[in-house]
Amino acid sequence: MFGIGATEKVFVTILLVLSAIMLGRVDIQAAEKNPCSVKNPYGENPCAMKNPCAKDPYAAKKDMAKSSKPIRKITITDKDKLMKLGEKLWNDTKLGTSGAACATCHPEGKGLKKAPFPKYLKMPDDIVTLDQMINFCMTNPMKGKALPWNSEKMTALAAYAQSHAKEESEPVNPCSMKNPCSMKNPCGRK
Repeated sequence: MFGIGATEKVFVTILLVLSAIMLGRVDIQAAEKNPCSVKNPYGENPCAMKNPCAKDPYAAKKDMAKSSKPIRKITITDKDKLMKLGEKLWNDTKLGTSGAACATCHPEGKGLKKAPFPKYLKMPDDIVTLDQMINFCMTNPMKGKALPWNSEKMTALAAYAQSHAKEESEPVNPCSMKNPCSMKNPCGRK
């Protein structure tokens, strides 16, 4: 017949809470410190089974650190060293058999777009991550082997590539150079 409006619900709730406080069923100070320590006047404490309030707030992080598996045998902690390795690999023509290096097509970061990965790129005609694009270049134009996803080399090349990305521009086409055949022809599959 008569519906209870929002105002009436708030009023009834306040009355119930105040009466519980006056009867001593709710300890406000204890509730502020630890909401799970409050005894529920309407039944069992929902926190009693596995009390999240009793746990060390940093326990999950500590447990994760103890049980987590590293992504590689030797961790990388020195970014300067990583960037030096990235620069060395970027210019290394021996990563593949074509005689090309990353710097052949991307001198000074040319063609490395700042747009975040994953993204669509014409060369592989696919939406790829940065690591996938590095491996596409390793196995196609450079005619080398793909790098393991968790390798120091992959991390170094990805870090170097990201740090040298420029505004939108096209990479250099090694086939338009004067003598692309001197690089064991990265332009065709003969």
